[in-house]
Amino acid sequence: MKHTSFKIIHAIGVIIIIATLSCNKKSLTDLNKNPDVIGFVKPEYSFTAAVFNSIPGQSYRALGQGLQYFSTYKEVPAIGDKFFNFGGTVGNFGVYSGQLNRLMQLVELIPGDENINKRSACEILRILAFHQQTDLMGDLPYSESMKGDANLKPKYDTQKSIYEAMLTQLETALLAMNASKPDVFGNADPYFKGDVAKWKKFGYTLLLRLGMRLSDVEPTTAKIWVEKAAAGGVMKDFADIAYIKYANVTDQMNPRVAGPGSGSLINGDFASPGGDNVEGSKWSAKFIDHLKNTNDPRLPVVSVVWTPSGNTYVADNSPALQRGMLNGSLNTRPSDFNTYSEPSLLYLDRSSPIITMGPAEAYLLLAEGALRGWNVGTDAATAYNNGVRAAMQQWALWPDVAPHSGVIGETSIANYLAENPYLTGEPFAKQLEQISTQKWVSMLGDDYEVFANWRRTKYPVFRYANWTNPDGSITSYPGNVTGGKMWRRFSLPTSERNVNNANYLEALQRQHFTEEQQDLLQGRVWWDIGPETGQD
Repeated sequence: MKHTSFKIIHAIGVIIIIATLSCNKKSLTDLNKNPDVIGFVKPEYSFTAAVFNSIPGQSYRALGQGLQYFSTYKEVPAIGDKFFNFGGTVGNFGVYSGQLNRLMQLVELIPGDENINKRSACEILRILAFHQQTDLMGDLPYSESMKGDANLKPKYDTQKSIYEAMLTQLETALLAMNASKPDVFGNADPYFKGDVAKWKKFGYTLLLRLGMRLSDVEPTTAKIWVEKAAAGGVMKDFADIAYIKYANVTDQMNPRVAGPGSGSLINGDFASPGGDNVEGSKWSAKFIDHLKNTNDPRLPVVSVVWTPSGNTYVADNSPALQRGMLNGSLNTRPSDFNTYSEPSLLYLDRSSPIITMGPAEAYLLLAEGALRGWNVGTDAATAYNNGVRAAMQQWALWPDVAPHSGVIGETSIANYLAENPYLTGEPFAKQLEQISTQKWVSMLGDDYEVFANWRRTKYPVFRYANWTNPDGSITSYPGNVTGGKMWRRFSLPTSERNVNNANYLEALQRQHFTEEQQDLLQGRVWWDIGPETGQD
């Protein structure tokens, strides 16, 4: 009898336990958790991802061709270097759901005064990401963006107001940085290993860049911000360069060189060295001729001609042999195709770095500031020479790939500067052209920034009318959609028409840029003013 009672009591206890577990939703949820998945965000990992996403934008190959780095005989169906359709000229709002969302969530994870340097670094990355987008598309959602369900249809702020906010917010972040507080994520920081002083130089160089954007549209305001940046301390040493290292390992390769799809150099044009290539792409005549005419020691670093040798091809980087293809002049493969220059294997190496910002850009911006008579702590000639030197020295970051190592010696740099001295005493326009042309060469690969600097200064001057008609006359490629000119602004993504129509249309109308693209992609962003120069 007692034995039977014990069984009954035991059974009732089991039932109670099972019932308790069945009512405990957390216990049931825990059963479905994957033990191999991290169920929380580690700030260090998130910051590393944010830095890797800070490299200068996705690669719009059409920009490199329009800015006359590359030429192709083949790319007629696309925008290419012939501007035959509107492909490649549409902006992307992925920055909101991607980089900006990541940084916003990261900042929420690191409150407190002890994390001020980390939050300030996040702010630098946020403004770096957003300024590229507004420079491409003009007016964008800013003050009302990133509000989630609280505002699904944010207004489009004017680019003027966006710049005012970015400059103020960036300065606030830089002034808040404190060397006595913990560093910027230590080894989780791919740029500077947490070094607060280097992050401040990075931020002030960005402030210098943004301030200079206003040089024509609001020169008085530009002067204030450029002088603040120079006083704050910008990148000046080789060790200050903010760059990302890559490796010739799956998922660790330079995305510009070997990324997925046709956007990368290898997949899009240079799948195999020598002979034909996928899209018939070569270095442009504008680029190669400039390097040859100035005896630039960067020419044998970045360029080769693939010469036949038995059943294979050999890379020859002899300067005299280099030859660029004229943009917009061909639509069939020329018989002498193999005699045109292509990027060297050093330039195309899968482990090559990507520079986000460095002293070359900082010095050339300071040179322009000095040219304009602003107090930037140096004269134009000294800053220019330092900028050229830094631009040549940075090629030492590339891996050694024959037939050139990438290291340009001081003697070669000194000889170049002696043969091509700064044009002190020449008219303002001549000096500005020299500085801007050096930026065009030194920032090869950062098409976003080169595109912005070209629109602002209108230098160097590019020639797009290179098509020879049957009667011998020269014009732009027949049927082009831009009036034979480089476009001035990317269009807003048309998906905005469906999700934020009223604000989208208002922003288009305010900037004289229609959905029908009737302005032939010649509508300008706020700071792009002045005469129609920079192209013919």
